[in-house]
Amino acid sequence: MAWVTWRQHRPQLLGLAGLLLLVACAALGTDLPIRSAYHRHALASCLPPATRSGCELIVSHFRAEFAPFRSVARYLVVLPVLAGLFVGAPLLAREYEHGTFRLAWTQGLSRRRWLLGKTALLGLAVVAAGLAFSGLAAWWRAPFDSVDGRIQPAAFDLEGVVVAGYAFFALCAGILAGVVFRRTIPAMTAAAAAFLAVRIGVEKGLRPHYLAPLHRTAGGLVPQAPTREWVLGDHLVDTLGRQIGAGREDLAVAHAQHAGIDPQEYLVSLGWRRLITYQPDGRFWTFQAIELGIFVALGLLAIGLAVSLVRRSPA
Repeated sequence: MAWVTWRQHRPQLLGLAGLLLLVACAALGTDLPIRSAYHRHALASCLPPATRSGCELIVSHFRAEFAPFRSVARYLVVLPVLAGLFVGAPLLAREYEHGTFRLAWTQGLSRRRWLLGKTALLGLAVVAAGLAFSGLAAWWRAPFDSVDGRIQPAAFDLEGVVVAGYAFFALCAGILAGVVFRRTIPAMTAAAAAFLAVRIGVEKGLRPHYLAPLHRTAGGLVPQAPTREWVLGDHLVDTLGRQIGAGREDLAVAHAQHAGIDPQEYLVSLGWRRLITYQPDGRFWTFQAIELGIFVALGLLAIGLAVSLVRRSPA
């Protein structure tokens, strides 16, 4: 089974390995100036609980200097879906298209054992690739993580164990799509759509609530500068804790200006303050474990459905 799986999927697996090597080369080529700037500006002395003067300006300059690099790296979140597009979707769809499934299922292996065996072997390969990529991303992002933390989506989606979970789920979603559509291109399209829908849904709808977010009030009335936390909300509230809309704030500022009063002092006198809702960076591994569990469970569910459909298929 291992030899057959390798022979049949060698181009896709070698392609994934080549892509991983390409990402590694890009990381090595861009890492030197980032770490050089990190040490040149002595950013380590600006990390909490340090109270070095001028740190806000130094950190802001560092973020702005390498913002294009981080923006490009953010697009790498789509890499796990390649496991579903080029490894998972063709697994059964190609067999159905070419009619070779009849031969594959008459070689002394049951349909269930054939599918589970290939899924296990390919799953190990894509999980290993996911872990390798996440380790590379964590190494490359280390200077940024020390400043911004890892709980924010820009880092969370690329590091830790969740990347392997994303790749496993993409593979399983691709296999299920291949069983349902029995054509490679439609299966690839469906797998990509399902993966992106679930990924975005989990990130936007579930992840902020894995644990109850924390709250704190800020002294000033202007939005807070970026921190190591994942800020979910940063709003003006009144003395009763009700959120203040932009219209109400504009009216208060206009009233203060008309009366010749400093707007900031006037808003403070009204008891208004900024309420910040956030997830602390210390919850990174807890959130990683929860999200990994979600995607592994969804992947196993997809494979279970695929096995059920294959066993019931008349041909």
